[in-house]
Amino acid sequence: MWSIAVALAGLALVLPVGRAQAAEGPALTVVIDGSGSMWGKLGVEKLAKFQVVRQGLAEALPKFPASTRIGLIAYGHRRAGCQDVEVLRAPEAGEPARVADLLNDFNPKGRGPIAAALQIALETVPKDSHGTILLVHDDLDNCQQNPCALIDTIRAQYPRLIIHVLSIGLSHADARQMQCLTVPTNGQHYLVTSGPQIINAIAEVVEIASRMPRPASPIARGPARAPEIPEPGGPGVQLVATLGAALPVPDLPVRWRIERLGSGNSAAVQRREGGAVTLPLDAGRYAVTAEMDTLSARNEIEVTDVASSRMQIALQGGTLQIAAIAGRANKPLDGTRFIVRALPPAAGESKSGTAASNWIARGPRSEVALPAGRYEIVAMLGSIRTVQEATVIAGERRAVEVRLPVGELELAAIPHEGSNRIEQVTYVIQEDDPDAPQGRREVARSAASRPVFALPAGTYHVIASHGAIEVRDRVAIGAGEVVRRDLLLNAAELNLASGVVSRIANSPDEVQWRIVPLDRRDGKTLRAYGENARVVLAAGRYRIEGRFGPLNAEASREIGVGAGARETVTLTPPAARVRLRLTSAPGEPVSDIFWKVRLQNGQIVWSSTESEPVGLLQQGSYVIEVQTRQARHERSADIRAGADRVLIIGEN
Repeated sequence: MWSIAVALAGLALVLPVGRAQAAEGPALTVVIDGSGSMWGKLGVEKLAKFQVVRQGLAEALPKFPASTRIGLIAYGHRRAGCQDVEVLRAPEAGEPARVADLLNDFNPKGRGPIAAALQIALETVPKDSHGTILLVHDDLDNCQQNPCALIDTIRAQYPRLIIHVLSIGLSHADARQMQCLTVPTNGQHYLVTSGPQIINAIAEVVEIASRMPRPASPIARGPARAPEIPEPGGPGVQLVATLGAALPVPDLPVRWRIERLGSGNSAAVQRREGGAVTLPLDAGRYAVTAEMDTLSARNEIEVTDVASSRMQIALQGGTLQIAAIAGRANKPLDGTRFIVRALPPAAGESKSGTAASNWIARGPRSEVALPAGRYEIVAMLGSIRTVQEATVIAGERRAVEVRLPVGELELAAIPHEGSNRIEQVTYVIQEDDPDAPQGRREVARSAASRPVFALPAGTYHVIASHGAIEVRDRVAIGAGEVVRRDLLLNAAELNLASGVVSRIANSPDEVQWRIVPLDRRDGKTLRAYGENARVVLAAGRYRIEGRFGPLNAEASREIGVGAGARETVTLTPPAARVRLRLTSAPGEPVSDIFWKVRLQNGQIVWSSTESEPVGLLQQGSYVIEVQTRQARHERSADIRAGADRVLIIGEN
C-alpha cells in the first residue's frame, strides 16, 4: 500500500456523507434522427440507416467503463410534427451495453427537429462541465429552426462541451452547414455514405469520448516547480493527487472514487474531479481510487473524527503537454488531432509501466498522463501527418512541440475595386493529381466569410464561387508561411422585372429567366424565377431571356454590364392574354371538352381540358381546335400583342 501523508487541523465538524455532491457531466449523449428518411438504405447496404446506427452503438458503447454516464435522445420517431423529442435514457452510469437495446422498437416516421433535440440534449449537460454530444442525422432541420443559433449559448454556458456530428448520405453543401456545431466545439464531423463508415465513425467518437480531450495548461519553460495546493475550502478530507511521490497536480482533472468499506451500504460512493478536492467523510475506512487518463492508483485510508485532514495519493507516471505548431510561424494549429501510442521499451528498460492502448485528443494543445516509457506522437491535420517520439518520466510534466510542415492560406472575396469583402462565397482548394478526374483533386472547402486553410507546403488552385461568378487563382504556400489573398470577383448586380405579370392569371413563379454569357465559352448559364428576380454575375455581355407563363410568351435582350454596376432590365413579351370559349346550341350539353392550340406549322403550344382556359400567347397565327363528345370545331386566329382576346368557337 502506497504511503499517505496526513496533516491534521481542527476547528469545524466533519460533515456527513449524505450531503449532495457536485454534478458530473455525462461522458456521452447520443442524439439520433428518427425522421422517416432513416428507413432508407445506403448503396447496397441491406439494413436501413437507423439499423446500422443501432448496430454501431451496440458494438461501440460496451467499451465504455460501467461508471461512464451515457444518455440517449431521439426525435421524429413517434409521430409527425416538430415537437417529437424524447429522452430515452437520461445520462447515467451503468450497463452501457444495454443502451442500444432502447432502439429495438425504434420506428422512424416523423420530421427532423434537430435544433429542438439539441436543446434538450444541452439540458442534460451540467453547465461548465465536461460533456460530449454525438448527433446522428440524415437531413437538415426541416422544422424552420436553425441549430447553428445554439452556438452562442454553447460557447457561453457549455465551454467544455464537444459536439460530434455524423451526417449520413448528405450532400457536401448540406453537410457543411452542420460544421457550425463541430468547429467551435473542437468536435469531429463525419460525412458517411456506407454502413461500414457509420460503424467506424461511431467507434471513433466512443474512443475520443472515453479519453475526454482537454486543453493543457500553458507549456512551461525551464524546470517544473511544484504548484501551491490551496487550503481546504471547508471541513472534510482533502484528497491531493501527485505524479510520482512529489509533484502535486491540482490543475489536472483527476477522477476520484471514494467507497465506504465495511458499511454494508453499497450506494455509499462519492465521485469528484480535480487534482485537489475536499469532501465530507464520516469517520471510518474508505477505498480511494484516483484516475487520470491511463494512470490509476487505489489505496485504503482511515478517516478519524477530526475537523479536516489532507491525504495524498501518488499516480505512478508523468504527463506530456503536447502542442501542434505551424512551421516557422510558431502558431498553434486548431483542429489538430493527436494519437499517442506506446513504443516497445529499449534494451534494458522495464516493460511493465508503458500503457497498452492509444490515447486520442483534438485541439492545438492537449495534455495526457501516461506511465513512464517511450511513446510515438502522431499529429494529424487534414491530410498532413507528422510522427515524433517522446519520453515520459515519472513525476514530471514534459512539454513536447510537434511541428507540422504547413502554411496558412487566408482568403476573402471582393465584389469590385473599392468595395468591402462579401459573404456567401464558397471557396474550394484543389491540388494537382494526375490520377484524379481532370487532373485535380479537392483538398479543402469552406463557406466561411473569411476562411483560413492550414495546408502542406505546395502550390494550390483556388476557386471562389458566388452566384454565377467563379474566380480562379493559383497560390504557392511555404511551410510556416501565412498567405493572404483577396479575390476580385468583378461582380455586377442585375434586377430582372416583368412588365406583364399582373395580367397573367397564373402564379408569378411561372416567370422564368435565363442569363446566358456571350463573351465566355466556359461561363455558366444562370437561371432565376419570379416576377422580380435579383442575380449577381460577373461583368460582361449577356443575353437575358424571359419566359412568361407556361405557354410560349417570351422575350429577350442582349446587354453589357460593368463591374460594380446595378442595373434593372424589364422585359415585356409581344403577347396577349387569351380566353377560349365554346358556344353550343341552346339546351345542348357540353361534356368531355379538350382544347388544342397550334401554330401554322402544326406545333402544339397549348392544350387544356378546362371549360374556358386562359393563358398568355405570343403574337402570331394559330389554329384553335376543340373536341367534345358531341362535336369537333376548329378556327384560325391572329393574335396581336397587348390585346385581351376572347376567342369564341362554335358560332354559326
